[in-house]
Amino acid sequence: MTSLGAPASGRHRSPQASETRTDPLRRTAIGGFALTLLVVGAAAGGAYQPAADVRARMERAIALLAAEETDRAIPILLSVVDEVPFHGPARFQLGALAVERGEWEVAADHLGAAVDSYGPEAPEGAVPVQRPGLAWALYSEALGATGRLEGALEATGRALRLAPGYLPALLGRSNFARRLAASEGAGPPTDSRETLLETSLDAAGKAKEQAPDRPAPWTALALAADEAGIPRLARCAARVAADVAPDDPRALFLVAWTSVEPAPEEALAAAVRALAAGLRDEPALWMTLGRLRAFRLDMEGSLDAYRAALRLDPASAGEMASVALDAIVAGGDPELLTLLESRAASRPDALNTRFALAKAALREGQVERAAGELIRLADAAPDHAAILTSLHAALRRAGDAPAAEAVLVRLDAVKAAEAEAWERANRAERDRGRARDAAGRGDWDEAVQRWEAVVGARDHADSPGLAADLAGLGAALESLGRHRDALAALLRSLALRPFDSATLSAAARVARTTGDDEMADQYAARALLTDPDCRSERRPPAGIADRREAKLPPPRAWRTQPAGPLPDSHFGAAP
Repeated sequence: MTSLGAPASGRHRSPQASETRTDPLRRTAIGGFALTLLVVGAAAGGAYQPAADVRARMERAIALLAAEETDRAIPILLSVVDEVPFHGPARFQLGALAVERGEWEVAADHLGAAVDSYGPEAPEGAVPVQRPGLAWALYSEALGATGRLEGALEATGRALRLAPGYLPALLGRSNFARRLAASEGAGPPTDSRETLLETSLDAAGKAKEQAPDRPAPWTALALAADEAGIPRLARCAARVAADVAPDDPRALFLVAWTSVEPAPEEALAAAVRALAAGLRDEPALWMTLGRLRAFRLDMEGSLDAYRAALRLDPASAGEMASVALDAIVAGGDPELLTLLESRAASRPDALNTRFALAKAALREGQVERAAGELIRLADAAPDHAAILTSLHAALRRAGDAPAAEAVLVRLDAVKAAEAEAWERANRAERDRGRARDAAGRGDWDEAVQRWEAVVGARDHADSPGLAADLAGLGAALESLGRHRDALAALLRSLALRPFDSATLSAAARVARTTGDDEMADQYAARALLTDPDCRSERRPPAGIADRREAKLPPPRAWRTQPAGPLPDSHFGAAP
């Protein structure tokens, strides 16, 4: 296979490209682009007119590409860029061929030079690429595939400024913005994360308007909604994706992923269909299947699914229930034990894995080894009752009665704190129910009083469920006519759950009442963005799902067949 040239050291790299390496936990599913072959004429559109032999070489290369004689065309294209480094059409063709081969660094280099060949800032002597919007879109894919997500996102913006409705650029923009938001997702919501998620949702929404009969836009919308914490939207978008492409394995996977809790039977059927459709290398699908089989008390089937997930990605252990991981360790599969032990050794924060192995060591009579590891785990997780229980047992078996007694004292304190927390939670649930009852009968004073008691009983500012309680308080305050207090409660709720459509709509309404039209417009626009009525979308006419990208084109069909890139396939990697 003829080489397309080694990546340059940045000589032809666009200023948008950063140097961040690809996150190994994220895998990008690459879709094709509609890349049209264009012959460079004498009037290429720039000030520089290439020499006749360069034009002749380009025409010869294009003819060879059209005849699928790629290995003969590549040296000719390389000779052109050796003479004219910013020859946009030649760089574009070399970049497209590199994309086709998956040579992403080479693709980024050539396509970076292609996009730099266009516009008022192009270097002297450049020959402009003839479809700059398409070149920017393809360049964004190359940047994204090499982990340069910020540059990729900027490139999609450049593509869309030139071609506002270009579907691959919209899909890429949604994908890259979501992945950047996910990289910021470890802590509390931030303005930049919210902006990225809004960008992802907006691009996916525009993509599905462009192509409602294809699964990729709906898949992008489901992924963006899932990352933004909008489960209803994620689920309905996934279901539309599966409606328009009933055999698309990733659409089926998303149905399973988003339906585990609200519709486990539907989720199980979708997961099984995704496997049958060929999606067998996605750890999250096996994890989902394991959970769903456990719901049906098919424990052996559940463990089989979990074992498959572990073989694909040992980090899946971080998301497993302890009882399942214990059973897998107890099974003694040498391959899985090696994977788990390697993970435990290399990842001190892999508490789930380390705990399972420590319990196995204790069962096998390796008391000192188990006790040592359990002591370290108890230091890392001092309020973990199960770890303390196992540590107490290990120390007793080791004959260290004083240490065992000290652990028992700690365990009693932890259990007492857990009992107190349960009691607080039960009290809060009673007050929550009374607040709803009061609101139902229009007694807003009591509703506000009850909601304030619920909110005030929260342990800390980001307690689970606090956003919903604040939204309930805001609604009650609004009904009581205390609009400024209502807005304050709603804004606190949105700080924790920024894409909740009902809260956004309420905040817009209350802000309008208080005279803050700018805030009202901002929240009303976001409410529309986060709650499109995808459930009412019409299914495509019969046969459309069979005609779209169910059968992928052959490798070189990028020259004639338009297709959009799918988002990356990794859904929420385990820590």
